[in-house]
Amino acid sequence: MEKMLANYEFEQWLYKEAQLLDDIDFDAWFNLMHKSLSYQMPVRVNKEGTERPDYAEDMFCFDDDIDLLKLRVDRLKTDYAWAEIPPSRTRRFVSNVKLETYVQEQKASVNSYLLLYRSRSTDIHHDIISGERRDEFIYENGGWKLSKRVFIVDQTTINTRNLAIFV
Repeated sequence: MEKMLANYEFEQWLYKEAQLLDDIDFDAWFNLMHKSLSYQMPVRVNKEGTERPDYAEDMFCFDDDIDLLKLRVDRLKTDYAWAEIPPSRTRRFVSNVKLETYVQEQKASVNSYLLLYRSRSTDIHHDIISGERRDEFIYENGGWKLSKRVFIVDQTTINTRNLAIFV
């Protein structure tokens, strides 16, 4: 029962995170991050047969720590974030939330799927990005903070003009 309730708690955490990002409330979203954050998106690669993993373990589309992520968030509030002027309209669909490990009020790891829809200005084209998120959390000051995210994108070639959005 405890694990089932914890799974629900993390589902709600991930839904709240998605809403903050879709509402362009990047400061509130950033407050959900832990100071030891590692935020990565490995490059997807094609391999022969069933060889795994089928993503690079040493090459990333982004590989941010808390300081770099803060710079990205702060930059979006300036006139220099050209890729996001005007801001993208996004909708994040979070599913298949599964609590992998859990130590009450200490740490947890959670896997989930993300489907992200993005449209820009008056452009008739849109982006759809999907993948698996492997998250780790640390409990701090009465709440869960994201300490690590690895986003394994499903596409080998990402068909989007830029990655100025958060997953």
